[in-house]
Amino acid sequence: MADLATMVLALITTMESMSGVPIAQLERIDDTQQFWVRTAAILCTKTGDPFCDTDVRFMTSNTELSGMSRLIDYKVGGTGPTKKVCAILPPIPQIDPSYIGDAFGSPYLPPDQYPSNLVTAQWLMLYHAAHCMDTQFNQQEEDRAKAFATLGIAMLQGSPGFTPGIHRSEWRTMAVLSGSTPAYWAAGTGERILLDLWKNQTASILQTRYNCDARIAVNTSIDIEGISRETRLATGQDCSATRSYGSSTSSQAGRGTGIVSDSNLWMWMYGNGGLGAPPVTYTPMAAWGGDYRAGYAYIWTTASQLAGAN
Repeated sequence: MADLATMVLALITTMESMSGVPIAQLERIDDTQQFWVRTAAILCTKTGDPFCDTDVRFMTSNTELSGMSRLIDYKVGGTGPTKKVCAILPPIPQIDPSYIGDAFGSPYLPPDQYPSNLVTAQWLMLYHAAHCMDTQFNQQEEDRAKAFATLGIAMLQGSPGFTPGIHRSEWRTMAVLSGSTPAYWAAGTGERILLDLWKNQTASILQTRYNCDARIAVNTSIDIEGISRETRLATGQDCSATRSYGSSTSSQAGRGTGIVSDSNLWMWMYGNGGLGAPPVTYTPMAAWGGDYRAGYAYIWTTASQLAGAN
């Protein structure tokens, strides 16, 4: 699977193509004069217009650690139709997640609960990209950007570590650090999609590989942190008629019964002799067969709905 930064860039490119808004990624240059020169070249290349040869001295956030985005309206030669381009300055790769918490005024988290620098930086990239679509510049669009970044990372990364209910996913921790309720529920939405994907994969493996009549316990709640996790697979629900859990061989003749639920999925994946976490190697936008356009459309619509933005 591609690295997260590459996946995030692919999602931003998809946003650009589907929205029609050109999105230019700037280069971090501490020297302001050199930053202006390079920014002008990047914007001119992205738009194909020479407007930026005149003056880009309004771009002044070249040293902001967390990066930024800026929507630019311009006229070619000052007389043509108004056009739009969005410029994104990436955050520094080693951005400390505590910096984000401070910036958003979020509660302090113990250091061992912080996400990685990589996830923090790429969450910020999606957050900035989402602001390229702003029209009202209000709180709803701010929440939409945070929800989009959170759900986007979830659907790109698909890390299963949250399934035992012990540790938060990195994307959920970013939502918490952002101080946004819509972002928190965006994390739940992403985890709901992932749990359903992995439950289906687990049931399919149990049916085909272990001759188990595996059934899926349906759950539609996005309150993933509210799910109580089971500590054992109950007899009659563990496929034991065909397999002793923890062994890949049949224990006795016949077809057993298995139940795969939100509560016990982590045991099917992580348990002694488990099927793997996740049971099938994850690929970005797996819920849409790897289709970034379909995935982007869902993520953007869902983030907008959660934030109450148009």
